[in-house]
Amino acid sequence: MASRKDYAPQSRRQRKAPAKSAPKPPKAPQPAPKKVPWKLAITTFLVLAGLVFLLNQLLKVDSTPAQPAQVERSAPAPKPEPKAKPEPKPSQPKPVTATPKTEKTVVAQPKVVERSTKAAPTPPPAPPKPKEEKFTFYELLPESEVTPAQVDAYKSTPRTEKLSKTYLLQAGSFRSAADAEKMRAQLLLSGLPNVKTSRSDGKNGVWYRVRLGPFESRSALNKAQDKLARLNISAMKIQLD
Repeated sequence: MASRKDYAPQSRRQRKAPAKSAPKPPKAPQPAPKKVPWKLAITTFLVLAGLVFLLNQLLKVDSTPAQPAQVERSAPAPKPEPKAKPEPKPSQPKPVTATPKTEKTVVAQPKVVERSTKAAPTPPPAPPKPKEEKFTFYELLPESEVTPAQVDAYKSTPRTEKLSKTYLLQAGSFRSAADAEKMRAQLLLSGLPNVKTSRSDGKNGVWYRVRLGPFESRSALNKAQDKLARLNISAMKIQLD
């Protein structure tokens, strides 16, 4: 009996003990919110703005009414005036003349049969003969020979040879004696021989001339002319009687 009593409270305890709930499974972590990239947002905004702008432009183009093309109408050409038809002339009756009937006699003429005779083919013309070239060059050579004139050999005159006539060289002529003396001194300093000044009275007034010479040999005359040319003086050659 005692064992039964002990069993009964134990079973009651077991009934009174609350049943433990099963452990709940762990919650899955929530995914982080996706971030929209700012570059993609800007590009989409620009694309939308461009589409809106294009639509506005197309609407403006469609709204403008097309102007009718101005066509120049040419004036119609004047119609030609109808010409007046000539009035028909009354036809006069032709006189009727009785012509006697004559019997026609038909004469049979012999038929002439023409036979076509074919002409014989003419032979082609012979080619022209080439013209013979006449070389008259060799015949003209002896006719065109030129005999040169005989010229004596040039004989150079020696420098020391005396001239057939005596010459003076006039370096300049002045109105004042001072200018003439100045030129005379310049020529003497340059080494020119026999430099003299002379006075001449004429229709044109008084002139003072500067002269060199006389020169009896060709070499002395040429040397004096060369020195005067170096001094930029163009001398005048005067022949003495």
